[in-house]
Amino acid sequence: MDHQKKSACLKLLVVLTAGALVPAMRAAQATASDDLKAAHILNVRDYGVVGDGKTLDTPAIAKAIKACSEAGGGTLVFPPGEYLAGTFELLSNVTLQLEAGAVIRGSKDLADYGSLAEYGFGRIYGVDSSGEGQKVGLIVARNAKNIAIVGRGAIDGSGDDFFDFATPHVAPDFEARYTRQGKDFMHAKFGTDDGPVEIKASGRPGTMIIFANCQNVLVRDVTLRNAPNWTFHLANCEGAVVSGIHIRNNLLIPNNDGIDCVGSRNIRFSDGDIRAGDDDFAIVGSENVTVTNCTLVSRSSAIRLEDTRYSTFQNLVIRSNRGIGIYQRGRDVTENVLFSDIVMETRLHTGHWWGKSEPLYIAASPGKGAGGRIRAVRFSNIIAEGESGILVYGSEETPIQDLAFDRIKLRIKPSPQRISDAVGGNFDLRWTATRLEEAVFKHDIPGVFCRYVEGLKIHGLELEWADNLPDYFSHGIQCENFRNLEIDGFQGRQAPKSGQTAAIALQHGSGVSIRNSQAAEGTATFLSLSDVTDQRLFVNNDLAKARKAMEPAKSSFRLYGNILPAEAKAKPLRERARSQPKR
Repeated sequence: MDHQKKSACLKLLVVLTAGALVPAMRAAQATASDDLKAAHILNVRDYGVVGDGKTLDTPAIAKAIKACSEAGGGTLVFPPGEYLAGTFELLSNVTLQLEAGAVIRGSKDLADYGSLAEYGFGRIYGVDSSGEGQKVGLIVARNAKNIAIVGRGAIDGSGDDFFDFATPHVAPDFEARYTRQGKDFMHAKFGTDDGPVEIKASGRPGTMIIFANCQNVLVRDVTLRNAPNWTFHLANCEGAVVSGIHIRNNLLIPNNDGIDCVGSRNIRFSDGDIRAGDDDFAIVGSENVTVTNCTLVSRSSAIRLEDTRYSTFQNLVIRSNRGIGIYQRGRDVTENVLFSDIVMETRLHTGHWWGKSEPLYIAASPGKGAGGRIRAVRFSNIIAEGESGILVYGSEETPIQDLAFDRIKLRIKPSPQRISDAVGGNFDLRWTATRLEEAVFKHDIPGVFCRYVEGLKIHGLELEWADNLPDYFSHGIQCENFRNLEIDGFQGRQAPKSGQTAAIALQHGSGVSIRNSQAAEGTATFLSLSDVTDQRLFVNNDLAKARKAMEPAKSSFRLYGNILPAEAKAKPLRERARSQPKR
């Protein structure tokens, strides 16, 4: 067959084949369309949603959600576009799917948002609360089941439009005269670039997304940004998976928490990327919570816990003011919680943010009756660099119990001088303090400070001080009012400019053992003791680089296996070591 005949035959074959396929393709498309309808995959634009960024789409979105729910549930698709909205409610069995390029944007008009009373939310923290103010936010779900927000699109709260960026925010929650700086504490002359800024007089919406009393929740892959208040709140929910989300908030705005989880159970957060002016995670009154594989940036706490049990936090990268904070007030109980495999950097800020660059912070108020406790908490395999030390601050009524620091490497570095001059050298106990004079007050800063602790174990702590630190830094480890303290494998010394302070300073305690530890170059006195009873073991410690082993030199420890300073002042320890009975 010649070339022309072959070509003609091929053309005829193509025409015949195409003619035969067209009806089949049309049938397949019809079947697919029927399948989509059967699966209740709906397009919001079919319900009058415009998505032009100018038309208020709230009523049409609500209509589409209702239709999807009443049809038995399904997926409501937002194709690319900008959907301007005020408050709308997500109903049971409905998934909002935001396609890439789709943005649900919160209205800039407060009149477009519902009131707390309208949706039945109270203002009691932890009980259906919706952030601060009298309004709810953009998306509300109440008593719903099987709800989800998924996709590569975004939800934008228009938060910047509700704030005055020329005015710093300050609240009357401290007395400046008790601070190191006195009336200059947080003074504007030191700068206000860190925020927080003030809310406009007209107010702001409430939590951007709140799911209250819901079950089987899924939020995946979406971007939540520019929240004017709390960003996403799970209130009294049961069973939720939040994975792969991005929260991008303005770091100057106060109270725009990333995720709040209050009174909830069986909640899993993973693979998140959160930037928030306030706490990235605030978890209160919850159980069985896991947080893993997240990167966190905050001007307050990256993780804040209160009254939380049986929970784990693992594989985290943190850059924040206060790294991890655990709080206890009244009858609250936080117990059986693990933190592991974390790297963090903390820093001081000039503005009215809670926290003073503590990598780890644990504080308990005096009890208001039996029951309030922080106990059985473990921190392990953590590398931290910060502008302050670890702070553990219990009370006589509510000591912190069974706490362990295992394999922590801490480097303390200087702040820019204007920032340390503005706020440095203070303890910040706001939220747990019962009096204003105890809220923020002058205190020297050890590498680790512990007060009213029982059963504290410090194992494998490496403490390093940078040069050119302010002179308010002091001891390496300082513990007071303690019972049953174990220090094993500590490497470190006192701060460089701290004068007569010690690598380890213990006051008013009972029951202590120190083992396998090493004095770093430049250690003055390795161990300082004052009113410490039940001195148990002091063994296998390398003090060759210390000028003095102990102050006072005489003690009742069982001493053996120690390498002591070469100076003659160590002789009493050698003599005592020889006097110990052989085993």
